Amino acid sequence: MKIDCRNLACPRPVIETKQAIEKLQVGDSLEIFLNSEVSKNNVLKFLNSLNLETTLIQKGEEFIIQTIKKEMKNLNLNPDDFSCDNNDTRQKNVLFLKTLKVGEGELGENLFVGFLNTLKNLENPPYKILCVNESVLLNCDEEHKAYAAMKELEKMGIEIISCGACLEYFGKSKELKIGTIGNAYEILSELFGKAKIITL
Repeated sequence: MKIDCRNLACPRPVIETKQAIEKLQVGDSLEIFLNSEVSKNNVLKFLNSLNLETTLIQKGEEFIIQTIKKEMKNLNLNPDDFSCDNNDTRQKNVLFLKTLKVGEGELGENLFVGFLNTLKNLENPPYKILCVNESVLLNCDEEHKAYAAMKELEKMGIEIISCGACLEYFGKSKELKIGTIGNAYEILSELFGKAKIITL
Protein backbone atom coordinates (compact mmCIF):
# COMPACT_ATOMS: atom_id res chain seq x y z
CA MET A 1 0.00 0.00 0.00
CA LYS A 2 1.14 3.55 -0.72
CA ILE A 3 -0.15 6.66 1.04
CA ASP A 4 0.57 10.27 0.10
CA CYS A 5 1.08 12.38 3.22
CA ARG A 6 2.80 15.29 1.49
CA ASN A 7 1.65 18.78 2.52
CA LEU A 8 -0.39 17.42 5.45
CA ALA A 9 -0.21 19.28 8.76
CA CYS A 10 0.92 17.41 11.87
CA PRO A 11 -0.22 15.08 13.30
CA ARG A 12 -2.15 14.05 10.16
CA PRO A 13 0.70 12.03 8.55
CA VAL A 14 0.95 9.87 11.69
CA ILE A 15 -2.83 9.43 11.83
CA GLU A 16 -2.91 8.46 8.13
CA THR A 17 -0.08 5.98 8.75
CA LYS A 18 -1.93 4.45 11.70
CA GLN A 19 -5.11 4.06 9.65
CA ALA A 20 -3.18 2.47 6.78
CA ILE A 21 -1.48 -0.04 9.08
CA GLU A 22 -4.85 -1.01 10.55
CA LYS A 23 -6.06 -1.96 7.06
CA LEU A 24 -3.01 -4.09 6.24
CA GLN A 25 -2.59 -7.80 6.82
CA VAL A 26 0.51 -9.10 8.59
CA GLY A 27 3.34 -9.21 6.04
CA ASP A 28 1.90 -6.45 3.83
CA SER A 29 4.20 -3.56 2.93
CA LEU A 30 3.52 0.16 3.32
CA GLU A 31 5.15 3.18 1.66
CA ILE A 32 4.56 6.66 3.11
CA PHE A 33 5.39 9.70 0.96
CA LEU A 34 6.32 12.90 2.84
CA ASN A 35 7.87 16.28 2.10
CA SER A 36 8.42 17.62 5.62
CA GLU A 37 11.35 16.93 7.92
CA VAL A 38 9.10 17.16 10.98
CA SER A 39 6.48 14.81 9.52
CA LYS A 40 9.19 12.37 8.47
CA ASN A 41 10.61 12.30 12.00
CA ASN A 42 7.14 11.92 13.54
CA VAL A 43 6.19 8.99 11.29
CA LEU A 44 9.50 7.27 12.02
CA LYS A 45 8.96 7.85 15.74
CA PHE A 46 5.48 6.31 15.54
CA LEU A 47 6.63 3.28 13.54
CA ASN A 48 9.54 2.76 15.93
CA SER A 49 7.08 2.84 18.85
CA LEU A 50 5.38 -0.15 17.19
CA ASN A 51 8.73 -1.93 16.84
CA LEU A 52 8.39 -1.94 13.06
CA GLU A 53 11.50 -1.96 10.91
CA THR A 54 11.75 0.99 8.54
CA THR A 55 13.67 2.02 5.45
CA LEU A 56 14.08 5.73 4.67
CA ILE A 57 14.63 6.95 1.11
CA GLN A 58 15.26 10.63 0.40
CA LYS A 59 14.69 12.15 -3.03
CA GLY A 60 15.53 15.84 -2.98
CA GLU A 61 13.22 17.43 -0.41
CA GLU A 62 10.86 14.45 -0.34
CA PHE A 63 10.99 11.27 1.75
CA ILE A 64 9.68 7.74 1.35
CA ILE A 65 9.36 5.56 4.43
CA GLN A 66 8.93 1.84 3.87
CA THR A 67 7.80 -0.70 6.44
CA ILE A 68 6.15 -4.12 6.71
CA LYS A 69 3.33 -4.90 9.13
CA LYS A 70 3.90 -7.57 11.74
CA GLU A 71 1.86 -8.97 14.61
CA MET A 72 1.06 -6.30 17.20
CA LYS A 73 -1.32 -6.00 20.14
CA ASN A 74 -2.61 -2.46 19.64
CA LEU A 75 -2.05 0.79 17.80
CA ASN A 76 -2.57 3.31 20.59
CA LEU A 77 -1.82 6.83 19.42
CA ASN A 78 -1.65 10.13 21.27
CA PRO A 79 -1.64 12.90 18.60
CA ASP A 80 -0.07 15.29 21.13
CA ASP A 81 3.14 13.26 20.87
CA PHE A 82 3.38 14.02 17.15
CA SER A 83 2.44 17.70 16.93
CA CYS A 84 4.46 20.05 14.73
CA ASP A 85 5.38 22.20 17.69
CA ASN A 86 5.57 20.51 21.07
CA ASN A 87 6.46 23.90 22.57
CA ASP A 88 3.11 25.41 21.61
CA THR A 89 1.65 26.69 24.88
CA ARG A 90 -1.74 27.72 23.49
CA GLN A 91 -4.88 26.23 25.03
CA LYS A 92 -5.87 23.02 23.25
CA ASN A 93 -9.49 23.10 22.12
CA VAL A 94 -11.85 20.24 21.32
CA LEU A 95 -15.07 20.86 19.40
CA PHE A 96 -17.94 18.67 20.62
CA LEU A 97 -20.76 18.33 18.08
CA LYS A 98 -24.13 16.80 18.97
CA THR A 99 -26.38 18.21 16.23
CA LEU A 100 -26.15 19.62 12.70
CA LYS A 101 -27.41 23.09 13.55
CA VAL A 102 -26.86 25.98 15.93
CA GLY A 103 -30.33 26.91 17.09
CA GLU A 104 -33.58 26.11 15.34
CA GLY A 105 -34.77 25.97 11.75
CA GLU A 106 -33.01 27.07 8.58
CA LEU A 107 -31.08 29.79 10.39
CA GLY A 108 -29.62 27.23 12.79
CA GLU A 109 -28.52 25.03 9.88
CA ASN A 110 -26.92 27.96 8.06
CA LEU A 111 -25.09 29.08 11.20
CA PHE A 112 -23.70 25.57 11.64
CA VAL A 113 -22.30 25.56 8.11
CA GLY A 114 -20.92 29.07 8.52
CA PHE A 115 -19.18 28.25 11.79
CA LEU A 116 -17.50 25.14 10.36
CA ASN A 117 -16.33 27.12 7.32
CA THR A 118 -14.83 29.76 9.62
CA LEU A 119 -12.93 27.33 11.87
CA LYS A 120 -10.07 26.98 9.38
CA ASN A 121 -9.34 30.71 9.66
CA LEU A 122 -8.98 30.76 13.45
CA GLU A 123 -5.55 31.33 14.97
CA ASN A 124 -6.15 28.47 17.42
CA PRO A 125 -8.63 26.02 15.85
CA PRO A 126 -9.62 22.81 17.64
CA TYR A 127 -7.11 20.00 17.37
CA LYS A 128 -9.92 17.46 17.55
CA ILE A 129 -13.63 17.31 16.69
CA LEU A 130 -15.88 14.81 18.48
CA CYS A 131 -19.17 13.90 16.79
CA VAL A 132 -22.03 12.18 18.59
CA ASN A 133 -25.76 11.71 17.98
CA GLU A 134 -26.93 13.04 14.60
CA SER A 135 -23.72 15.01 13.97
CA VAL A 136 -22.04 11.75 12.85
CA LEU A 137 -24.27 11.82 9.76
CA LEU A 138 -22.31 14.79 8.40
CA ASN A 139 -19.20 12.63 8.07
CA CYS A 140 -21.09 10.14 5.92
CA ASP A 141 -22.99 12.48 3.59
CA GLU A 142 -21.07 14.14 0.75
CA GLU A 143 -24.22 16.06 -0.19
CA HIS A 144 -24.49 17.85 3.16
CA LYS A 145 -23.80 21.59 2.96
CA ALA A 146 -21.11 21.36 5.65
CA TYR A 147 -19.36 18.24 4.29
CA ALA A 148 -16.73 20.17 2.30
CA ALA A 149 -15.88 22.30 5.34
CA MET A 150 -15.44 19.24 7.55
CA LYS A 151 -13.32 17.53 4.90
CA GLU A 152 -11.07 20.59 4.71
CA LEU A 153 -10.65 20.59 8.49
CA GLU A 154 -9.54 16.97 8.30
CA LYS A 155 -6.96 17.87 5.65
CA MET A 156 -5.62 20.56 7.99
CA GLY A 157 -4.70 17.82 10.43
CA ILE A 158 -7.66 18.13 12.79
CA GLU A 159 -8.60 14.69 14.10
CA ILE A 160 -12.30 13.94 13.62
CA ILE A 161 -13.87 11.15 15.64
CA SER A 162 -17.42 9.84 15.17
CA CYS A 163 -19.21 7.88 17.87
CA GLY A 164 -19.30 4.23 16.81
CA ALA A 165 -22.54 3.47 18.65
CA CYS A 166 -24.20 6.45 16.96
CA LEU A 167 -23.09 5.33 13.50
CA GLU A 168 -24.42 1.86 14.23
CA TYR A 169 -27.76 3.29 15.42
CA PHE A 170 -28.21 5.19 12.15
CA GLY A 171 -26.99 2.23 10.07
CA LYS A 172 -23.97 4.20 8.82
CA SER A 173 -21.05 2.21 10.26
CA LYS A 174 -19.75 1.30 6.80
CA GLU A 175 -20.41 4.71 5.21
CA LEU A 176 -18.01 6.91 7.18
CA LYS A 177 -16.02 9.12 4.78
CA ILE A 178 -14.39 11.62 7.16
CA GLY A 179 -12.32 10.81 10.22
CA THR A 180 -12.35 7.65 12.29
CA ILE A 181 -14.76 5.70 14.46
CA GLY A 182 -14.34 6.20 18.20
CA ASN A 183 -15.75 4.54 21.29
CA ALA A 184 -17.17 5.88 24.54
CA TYR A 185 -13.82 5.64 26.31
CA GLU A 186 -12.02 7.75 23.69
CA ILE A 187 -14.71 10.41 23.67
CA LEU A 188 -15.05 10.63 27.46
CA SER A 189 -11.26 10.75 27.84
CA GLU A 190 -11.27 13.94 25.78
CA LEU A 191 -14.30 15.46 27.53
CA PHE A 192 -12.71 14.91 30.94
CA GLY A 193 -9.16 15.67 29.80
CA LYS A 194 -7.12 18.86 29.87
CA ALA A 195 -8.44 20.37 26.64
CA LYS A 196 -11.10 23.07 26.60
CA ILE A 197 -14.39 21.61 25.34
CA ILE A 198 -16.45 23.82 23.03
CA THR A 199 -20.00 22.90 22.03
CA LEU A 200 -21.85 24.67 19.24
